[in-house]
Amino acid sequence: MDDFLLKIQDCLKKYKRKPRNVDYEKYKKVASVIIPIVRLDDSYGILMTKRTNHLKNHSGEISFPGGSQDPEDRNLAETALRELKEEIGILEQHVKILGFLQNEFSVTYFTVKPYVAYIEDFNLCMLKPDPFEVEKVMFIPLNFFFDKKNQWKETWLRNDEKHINFFYNYEGNIIWGLSGRIINIFTSAIRDCV
Repeated sequence: MDDFLLKIQDCLKKYKRKPRNVDYEKYKKVASVIIPIVRLDDSYGILMTKRTNHLKNHSGEISFPGGSQDPEDRNLAETALRELKEEIGILEQHVKILGFLQNEFSVTYFTVKPYVAYIEDFNLCMLKPDPFEVEKVMFIPLNFFFDKKNQWKETWLRNDEKHINFFYNYEGNIIWGLSGRIINIFTSAIRDCV
């Protein structure tokens, strides 16, 4: 790993996870996502997926690879790695987990653990998206997320609770909801390191 990735890894180790005022009884279901950092044409970026339009939940949305923990998954890191392979075809042997962020909570009452990983020796041939779940895989340059002009936030009321939503517009693709909140947490965690 180069210095840039080592800085991210170090920053994630030092990252202070904030206590949350959440009714954990409502969020008993668990899931994980993976933020896959790749290097493409000498530029670092994140892989995100656009979900197909026929899916029951979050259809057409831009998201990270991830999903619910299966009974055979020993832990949530294993869940994230399994989902990465199932959704976009990247095998575990190419993945170096750099760390994780604080849990985030979905509107479908999941507690979601976000992992940050580097995909070693990445090339586009590694991508084998599942056509049922994934319409396309997008490479989004990391510096895009640090430019304030690419984002905005809104406060919404849902189930009598206030939720701050972060939005990012990448080439007409709106990233928001859980993915937007996770990106905000990720960029906040590593901002001083990169």
